[in-house]
Amino acid sequence: MLQCVSAVSDRFSSLSGTQSYQFLMLGLEGAGKTTFLYKLKINGYKKADVTQDMVYLKAAKQDPGYHFEELSSPTIGQYSIWEVPGNDVMRPLWPMFYRYLRIHGVFFVVDAFSEQCFDLDKENFRKLSKARDALFQLVNEDELRVSVFFLVLNVKRSTEDAARKEEEEQEENALFEMLGVPEIEQMAHMKTRFRKVVLNCANISRKDSNWENILKDFRKMQVQIQSQIGG
Repeated sequence: MLQCVSAVSDRFSSLSGTQSYQFLMLGLEGAGKTTFLYKLKINGYKKADVTQDMVYLKAAKQDPGYHFEELSSPTIGQYSIWEVPGNDVMRPLWPMFYRYLRIHGVFFVVDAFSEQCFDLDKENFRKLSKARDALFQLVNEDELRVSVFFLVLNVKRSTEDAARKEEEEQEENALFEMLGVPEIEQMAHMKTRFRKVVLNCANISRKDSNWENILKDFRKMQVQIQSQIGG
């Protein structure tokens, strides 16, 4: 943990005065965050490659415990993404990232791709409850009061079967309800800065129209936020 804190502090120092947008990617362990980040960063990168490289870095003790990448978009220009693990060790460190950096947007990723995620046994119910608690804490953090939020449901859809597609959509809506989305959407301070997104984090790229549409939504919401706070 001390190594992670030191690495983050060094990165914060190097970013002082930066003008690019800063995004924070959070979620419980195994939600698909690292795959999401590196699919955006490296064109053609496969999920298996991400997993293999992360195993190597951890074995070589070269993984700082978080991942940071700088990217660019024709929609918003330069931006950076901080991806922070969601295990029991790292979750208490999440506030360090948004208290010492101005975070413009948060991506909160939830696993909806594993076969077990829809089995509401005791363990999965506990995971969903933990994800909901973490999400509600973040949307009410004072340091994130002008940040845009995207709740990302990481899915692996079967689009060929229309009946199965409808069933999958019903399952996804049920997960959104269990994560408290209806309550968040009714919060006065979240009405203009919260969106729920369904996508496959293992099948995304920076040039994907779905990703660019997310960034367009981000820009629109940020304009609304800036107008509300007076600049």
